[in-house]
Amino acid sequence: MSDLDRWLEQAGPALDVDADVLDQVTGPLLDMVRDVARGAVRPGAPLTAFLVGLSAGRELTRGADADAVVAEVLARLEVVDGLVSEWEPGSAG
Repeated sequence: MSDLDRWLEQAGPALDVDADVLDQVTGPLLDMVRDVARGAVRPGAPLTAFLVGLSAGRELTRGADADAVVAEVLARLEVVDGLVSEWEPGSAG
């Protein structure tokens, strides 16, 4: 299993993302990030991925106020920060 697969196996459930959804969007999302990084502006790639996720989430939660959305994003960033601090590349579990 690749480090990417292992990472997504941990990050997906920690962020409450269904594995089937993740499987379906991983390839297209990586392609988009590559295209933005190479064809537009490199630092825009991860931020564009964020914008895509935020836009999709907002569509699913119409009516949530901006403060609630910011709080949810920041909470998920804390989850990812915890995962990163525990991450050991190349160590199959």
